[in-house]
This record gives sequence, structure tokens and C-alpha cells, in this order.
Amino acid sequence: MADWSWANGGGDGQAPGWFGSELREVFDGASILLVEDDNDIRDLLSTLLQLAGFQTTACPTAEAALEELREQTFDLVLTDYMLPNRTGGWLLQQAANEGLIDATPVLVVTAHPNPPDVVGYEVIQKPFDLDDLVSRVRQRLDNGNLKRPRLPLTSAPSSKRPGDTDGGECPDPVELILYVSAHSPRSAAAVANIKRALARFESSRVKLTICDLSDEPFKGEADSVAFTPTLVKRSPGPRTFILGHITNPDILLDLLHDCSDD
Repeated sequence: MADWSWANGGGDGQAPGWFGSELREVFDGASILLVEDDNDIRDLLSTLLQLAGFQTTACPTAEAALEELREQTFDLVLTDYMLPNRTGGWLLQQAANEGLIDATPVLVVTAHPNPPDVVGYEVIQKPFDLDDLVSRVRQRLDNGNLKRPRLPLTSAPSSKRPGDTDGGECPDPVELILYVSAHSPRSAAAVANIKRALARFESSRVKLTICDLSDEPFKGEADSVAFTPTLVKRSPGPRTFILGHITNPDILLDLLHDCSDD
């Protein structure tokens, strides 16, 4: 997985390197209905899927998603389970009763250990690794032998968070939170790469906290983290997310360049 940053609409609108040309050749243009009520997670997932070449329609509720399914067909449905008023299970049951998803692959994302009404659908447990999510999407579309022409990649949408302010000089120490999963090679690489990059900074300038979500999955709720590895710059300035194991240290150094004592 290549690195991808997100801060006030960050990201350059180009597909990351971990989506190879062959993958984009096959799947560019595949339409995905994304159902997620958390604004931040919905924006991140929508942008990630767009950068992979997919065409996404994002909805915050099960009711809105059902209306979209009534209006058009999709190549895949990716829905959270816990939604306002209704669950993802309710959405899938209603859509199945109306014959709207008879031939449509479905992925259900949830932190619920055993959701009762999604039997027969593939479930992805939160928090999940970004590699795993894209792999699952690819597998489900591949099982359907989806072949579509290439479409131009779209630019990342603006994702400014309420309460965020403009950045600037950094008189205060930088607070970084790295969310990992202990059993993920990508997470292990992220820890090593970030520590290597931070070695050139004074310890008083940067505070790094590592949270293992495989042991404490709810630790990421404060930053709406649904994927690992994720690096969050909490302060100062706008909250910034970097997704991936950060093979390019320049991304991290650019994030911290105003905070160097050099």
C-alpha cells in the first residue's frame, strides 16, 4: 500500500501506487453504493474508492441507500451495519425483497461481533486494514467477472472537518497518534518507518502515541479511525490523516517541516 494523506481535502486526485495499472484496467468505472453515517469515515472511504478508480455513490442512511437502489443498479454495495434508525441488515432485507440486489455483491462493515440479520453476506470487522478492504472489493467484483472500460480518475472531494483551523508555524509540540493492528505487516512497517523518520526530530518537538486496535478496537473512536495503519496529526493546526505504512518519509517530513528546530 502506498501512502495517502487526507487533510482539508488533501490528496492529489491521483491513484496511489498500490492500485496497479492492471487493477485499474479491470475495475475502473465499477459503481459502488457506499452506506456510512459517520461523515469522516464516509468521506475517507469514498475518496479512497474513487482514487482506486471506482465510481461511488455515498449515502448516510439506510433509507437513502434504498432509494438509490430503486433508482439505479450498482456493481457492489458496501454498507455499515449500525446506521441511524435502521441497520444495514434492514437495508439489505428490503432491497432483497424488492429484487434490487439479486445479482449484486454485498460487503457489510461492522464492529458488532455477531450482527443477527446479515447472514449470507460477507462481513468485514472494524477496525480493518485498508489492504484487506480493497482486496475484498476486488475479490467480490472479480467473482462477478466485471469488465468495464477505463474512466478518468476523479479528484478527491473537499473534506474539511468542523472546528479545524488553518495551519502555520508550529510553536507547540506535534501530537501524533498511530493506529495499528498488531498482526498486520503493514502496521509493523508503519511503526518502523515513522520511528525512523522521527529520529531526526527532537523528542520534545513530537509526541507519538501508538494504539493497537487489535487489542483495544474502541481506542480509534476519537479520530473516527476505521482502518489500520492510520497516522493522525491531532495538533497543532488542522487534523491530518495519513493512511498507509509510509514508505516515503518525505510525506511525514513535509507534515512536520514547520515544527523542526533546524
